[in-house]
Amino acid sequence: MDLLLLTVDPHPESVLPSLSLLAHNVRSAPTEVSSLLEAGTADVAIVDARTDLAAARGLCRLLGTTGTSVPVVAVVNEGGLVAVNMDWGLDEILLPGTGPAEIDARLRLLVGRRGG
Repeated sequence: MDLLLLTVDPHPESVLPSLSLLAHNVRSAPTEVSSLLEAGTADVAIVDARTDLAAARGLCRLLGTTGTSVPVVAVVNEGGLVAVNMDWGLDEILLPGTGPAEIDARLRLLVGRRGG
């Protein structure tokens, strides 16, 4: 599975540490809509929403309007869950400490629902 991780973190592996244990192709890019458009194909866009919830919400909403069918997943700290709602336009949320088996299952189900 080809994953695009949108983050400003200089250490992208810290966003979702268990992701590195899986056999997915993970590319990181800046948290901008143009990153999705310039990155070519991706099965899933993962947005780092751990620190700036307002910016992450705006990015997630914009990603939903790009005309692509790429599902959007946000990685949110537990305290930020209270801010997440349908207005974000998300397909899935994950906590940073989510284990590899759960990440893999959620991503497979998400891509399967989208017909990927």
